[in-house]
Formats: sequence, C-alpha cells, structure tokens
Amino acid sequence: MKSDFLFKIIFFLCLSFSNFSFSQTEKEIFIIVKDDNNRPIEGAVILLDDIKQDKKTNYKGIFSIKTFSLPQKISAFSPYHGINIIKYNGKKFNRIIIKKKKDITPQLITKLKNKKFGIENAEQYRNIYHYLRGQVPGVQISRDNNIKIRGIGSVNGSTTPLFILNGVQIGKTTFENIIPTNVKHINILKGPETAIYGARGANGVIKITTY
Repeated sequence: MKSDFLFKIIFFLCLSFSNFSFSQTEKEIFIIVKDDNNRPIEGAVILLDDIKQDKKTNYKGIFSIKTFSLPQKISAFSPYHGINIIKYNGKKFNRIIIKKKKDITPQLITKLKNKKFGIENAEQYRNIYHYLRGQVPGVQISRDNNIKIRGIGSVNGSTTPLFILNGVQIGKTTFENIIPTNVKHINILKGPETAIYGARGANGVIKITTY
C-alpha cells in the first residue's frame, strides 16, 4: 500500500517536472529583413514586443535569437528604409519586408529613433562635433574641438584630418556648419586607405555623406 502511494507521488513529481521543462524549452527564432527589391538590409534594428535587441541584422539581413519568452510581434527598423511590424505566428523562420518610403527624411528618422525605439546615440546633436563624439568611433575631439584620428600622430604640427563632403574636399569652416541630421554616414580613413589623397590625407580623412 505504501509502495503504491510512494509510486504515485514520484510519478506525479516526474510528470510535473516534465511539463515544467517542456514549458521552459528555449526556442530559436530567425528573422530575415529585406527591402522591396529583395535585397538584404544590414544593420536593421530588431524589436520583440517593442523591446530593442542588442544585436542587429548581419550583412545577409539575418537576425537570430534563442528565447524562452515568445513575442507577440516583431518589428524591424532601418534608418534608410523605414519600419515594418509583423505578428509572430510561432514559426522558426520569419521574413520582414521594409518598403522604402520616398518621403522619409532625416528629421523623421530622428523622430522615430527618439520617440519609438530609444536606439543608442539617437539624441539631437548640437553640432557636428557633438555628433562625432557620440556616433563615430576612432575619433578624438578636444574641448576646443581639435580633431585627431586615433592611431595617427601629428604631421607638420597639426592633427586636423582632411574633410571630404560628398566627394569634395572642404575646409574646417564648412565642416563646422554641417547639420548633424543631414548626415547619412561618416567614414574614417587612415593608413593605406588615404593613399589616393596623397600628402593631404597624412592626418587621416573624414568622409561625410549627406542626404
């Protein structure tokens, strides 16, 4: 009699533990983000139930995560394309197409970043120096706004890099008047990368592309 009772208790505990383990199983979710021309979107921000994830999509537009808590919806946001939201239906593989809006502007991008997603470095920058400090790695800026590209020493007593705006060399005054919300992206060049600019690029090159 005792043995039957003990067996039932053990059986019940095993069944409960099995159900608990099943409910706590991790599930892997794959998300691929593409534009309306079926091209992968690299660097898209993924949100699960409006919670921003640390990783972004890779160069193939793919994002993956293992999670115990399954989302109700998945959002994908790209500053250059826009946003799309889908309902999660339990599938392992999920596809999100972001159709680029013709009317998307830098101001709208900033608004989306600030109000919706809290993406890192989404604040309204006061000037281009503030933007560089917050957005661009590999650059050192002193309190009096002298710029030095890390890894490059002083050449001819100056650390000021060469500024290229949309393919054209500009001076520091023009550079200082660039509006941060007009910046599409910035590339920092140093070493062999600056060879095409000759001696002008001895202190490194900051290439700015605007909208």
